[in-house]
Parts: sequence; structure tokens; C-alpha cells
Amino acid sequence: MRRLYLADPAIHPEQLAAIRAVLPADWQLSDLPDAAAVFLTENGAIDAGMVARAGHALRLVVRLDTGHATLPADLAVPLVDLPNTALLGVAEHALLLMMALSRQLFGVVAATQAQQWLPERSEPILTDQRRYTYNWIGLQEFGVLYRKTLGIVGLGLIGAAVAQRARAFGMRVLYTQRTRLDPGREQELGVGWQPLDDLLAQSDFVSLHHRFQEEPGGNDKQIGARELALMKPTAYLINTARGRLVDEEALAAALANGQIAGAGLDVFRYEPLPPGHPFFALAGPRLILTPHVAGAPIAEARRTIADELVELLHAL
Repeated sequence: MRRLYLADPAIHPEQLAAIRAVLPADWQLSDLPDAAAVFLTENGAIDAGMVARAGHALRLVVRLDTGHATLPADLAVPLVDLPNTALLGVAEHALLLMMALSRQLFGVVAATQAQQWLPERSEPILTDQRRYTYNWIGLQEFGVLYRKTLGIVGLGLIGAAVAQRARAFGMRVLYTQRTRLDPGREQELGVGWQPLDDLLAQSDFVSLHHRFQEEPGGNDKQIGARELALMKPTAYLINTARGRLVDEEALAAALANGQIAGAGLDVFRYEPLPPGHPFFALAGPRLILTPHVAGAPIAEARRTIADELVELLHAL
């Protein structure tokens, strides 16, 4: 019987239940490191004494990246950080908003459901590989993500996940944050650093992924009228971080005046949005509002983490 040592007793009980539900029959969870093949932690520190007690049996250390567990500097076995897929859902949602805005998805769906065809393209024809009717509704000014510039504000776990996904679409990715990454990490992610003002001016999409900080010296309404004025008139603002990072009155004005092309928002200053909020009158193809649902469901995330852990065990 192979042993999986729970180096952090404070891992959430529901996460442990998800792991127990899929743990292979030849593995057992252990409260002791002795002769354990795998250590699992989240916030619990792993020290040299624990590693010594496991001895030559230790093959792998797994850390849930929802935590901040410390490890010995001379750890001689591989370390795998399992991503929090609930947070990765935020990255997916940010890309979803970008794609929906650039393709004018809501307007396309509404026009199609309302059968708003162009008169000269309204007669149905039998299609084949070479004969079809393109763009029956006469959609204008829509685009793709390929070769567009994405500016990410805050390149933590979620911001980095957005960068990786955006690069897969062929986007140029810039980022800004108070502490610049080391060159190796920038090269790994394929990103370039810019000061905030320059990032705003260069980006076709600006996506916020940094933490909200209270006053004094915080970032309440960090993206306000001045910052929005720096953006391209063809650019989009995406916020899946915290609503108070954005001056909502300034954003509503910028959208109403056509100062920027649009916005995709999952978070707001007050949640849910209060009746009469100006965003309701602007909502549509250029302003997509979602009710703070970017993160994947917690239960699904815990099942995914458990499944990924078991995949690692099978590979040993």
C-alpha cells in the first residue's frame, strides 16, 4: 500500500472528500510522513525533517496553489503545483468576454433570432462547400483576437493564465504591475512589461486581474476618466477582478460617447447592480454584463483537483 501524506491538516474537508472518492485502491491517506511516496499540502510547511522521515520512498510533492506552503530549498524530488480551476475559470471568462465583444456575439444572436436578413441575402439557397450565403445580417466592424494586443493589469495566477490562453490565440500580450517579473518568467509567458499609461494606449483589450486595495493609498476607481481617455477608441475594457477598480460613472460616459469600443464586466462596485444603474441602459453588444460568475463552481474545481492528483499518482 502506497502512502499519500497530508502535510497540511487544514486542507478543506470537501477537497479531501473529493480526493478520497477517487483515490486508487492501492493508495492510502496518511497523517504521518514516514515512508510516504507523495506529500500533499496547501498552506502547511514541509521541512527537511518530514522529507527525511519519508526517506527514499518519497517520489513527489504536490502543492495546491490556492495556498502558500513553504518547502525545503534543497528538495530533491519533483514539485507539482495543482492549479485552482475555480480561479482558472476567471481566465476563461475573460477570454470569453473578449471574443463575444470582438465578434459582436450578442448583436449577432439577436439579429439572427429576429430574422433580420439583408434583403439581397434573404432568399434561402441550398448550401454546399462552395455555395453559401455569407453574413446574412450585414454585420459590420467585427474582428478576431489574432495579432491584437492584450494588456493585462496584474500578472498573478489568473493574469498569467489569461496570458497563456491569449498567446494561444496569437495575441501580443503586455502586462503591468508594481513588481516586474524576472526576464525568464516574462519569456516563459511570452509577455512584455509596460507602465500602466503605455499599456492602456497600446492595447486593443485591457483586462484587469489585480487585487483591490482600500484607501488610503489604494486603487479605488483606478481606471477612471483619465485612464479611459488613454485607451484606443477601438479598445475594450474587461474586468473580472473587483468592481471598485473601475470608476463606473466614467466608464458609462466613455461607452455612451463612443470613447472606447466596449466593455465586458463580471464585477461591480455594488453587487448585485442596483436598480437604475446606467449600465442597464447601455447593456448589449458593446457592454456585456455578467453577475460575478467568472470563477468555475467550487465543487467542480475540487473534483478536477482530485482527478489531477490521481493522474499524478498513476504516473509514479
